[in-house]
Amino acid sequence: MNNKIVNRLACPYDHANLDLTTKSDEGNGYKCTKCKRLYPIIDEIPNFLPDELRTWTTNEILNTKLSGVKNEIIGVGNWKPGFRGWSPSFIIRTLSFGFGQGRVDKMTKGYTLDVGCGDVAKGDVNSDIYVPTPLPKNFILASADLLPFKDNSFDIVRSAYVIEHNLYPVEMVKEHLRVCSKSVEIFTDNSDWLGVYVYRLLNVGSIFHDEHYHKWSKEYFRNILNRLGWHGKVSVFNTSPSLLVKGMSVLGKLPRIGVIFYRDLYAEIYKNKK
Repeated sequence: MNNKIVNRLACPYDHANLDLTTKSDEGNGYKCTKCKRLYPIIDEIPNFLPDELRTWTTNEILNTKLSGVKNEIIGVGNWKPGFRGWSPSFIIRTLSFGFGQGRVDKMTKGYTLDVGCGDVAKGDVNSDIYVPTPLPKNFILASADLLPFKDNSFDIVRSAYVIEHNLYPVEMVKEHLRVCSKSVEIFTDNSDWLGVYVYRLLNVGSIFHDEHYHKWSKEYFRNILNRLGWHGKVSVFNTSPSLLVKGMSVLGKLPRIGVIFYRDLYAEIYKNKK
């Protein structure tokens, strides 16, 4: 990891303090000079996860066996990093027939942090709460609402299909705004999409995903921005490769109900009002 990134690192619990030269029993690591927390580096991956997950994930990386692991992760039930709750059925795969991968390719120019990057990382620096395969460049284990960076460390902070997984979405966005200097870009599912009701009938889809805790619509996301005094924009779009979903877009300009024909939602929040 280059010095440009290292110089931006901070304790996620205290953004002004971090000793970059600490060594521990596990190897090299970082230590907060104030709270004394130790953040190990395992296989060149810095582990800045929250307290209840950091030790667990470090042991997973080291391939050690844990007893009673469910009880060791406080407040997260049976959940563990990297769990993905459902696989599309034959019907869903048929309805989703199309071309392409349905990935969000939009990237704003600027030094970018991709939060919750998964295996399709788009940032100059990338973070997630589990280790993706293949390993992204400049990867750090970190929680979306507790980032290990100093204020204004990046031009852009980006997250694609992460906010619906987060138990504390407002805190997550606040943390994104803290570490960016220009704007935050958030992609998520549009809960008003017509396909959600089809999925409900089939008992599959995003609302039955074990890692999804919040639903978002264009209006509700705007309400959050207005309530917190954030300046930005919220829009809907379709990134799905499905020909059926793409075809729905022709009805998107209908008044009032046009929003139900878009699968995805995009919010851009500016650090400073324009």
